[in-house]
Amino acid sequence: MVRAERRERKIILSALFTALSVALGYLLAGVPNVELMTLCVFLSGVFLGPRLGALVGALSIFFYSIFNPFGPALPPLILAQVGAFVLTGISGGFLRRYVRSSGRTAVMVSAVAGLVLTLVYDSLTTAATALIVLGHRGFLKGITGVFVVGSAFIAIHVLSNIAIFAVAVAPIVRVTAAWERGDGA
Repeated sequence: MVRAERRERKIILSALFTALSVALGYLLAGVPNVELMTLCVFLSGVFLGPRLGALVGALSIFFYSIFNPFGPALPPLILAQVGAFVLTGISGGFLRRYVRSSGRTAVMVSAVAGLVLTLVYDSLTTAATALIVLGHRGFLKGITGVFVVGSAFIAIHVLSNIAIFAVAVAPIVRVTAAWERGDGA
């Protein structure tokens, strides 16, 4: 019976993380390159493990991209986004031990995770955008230009996610752990 309850709890938490991630995406959709979806997917990996974190990442960005307020993304872009968010959920699961530690280690690991995961996301999505805009033939010639043109947006995204991860991950993990123990917050 306990095993079935744990399974049900993980299914419910996966659905809640997915819904929260999509809602957070819509919440900040009007603010260019500042978002909370990456944080939410990373935390899903921390709390649910790498496999379910990957599932939450894939579902979250897929639903957000298909039902995007600015219109659905094209298939190459959706594939890049899904790949990056799967990696984000997996990374949360693999880094859970470090972000659950106390003090500077948790903050530093969180900030570096925000940096690396955002760079991966932006690299994949910028390459997908270059492929869409330039086509197969012009891709190699023009990809550098696409990265240069998007560099300010990439910088905003990377810097904001470093700050968001550094400020939010450790406290959320700490408060949740205290709540699960029954300590209060």
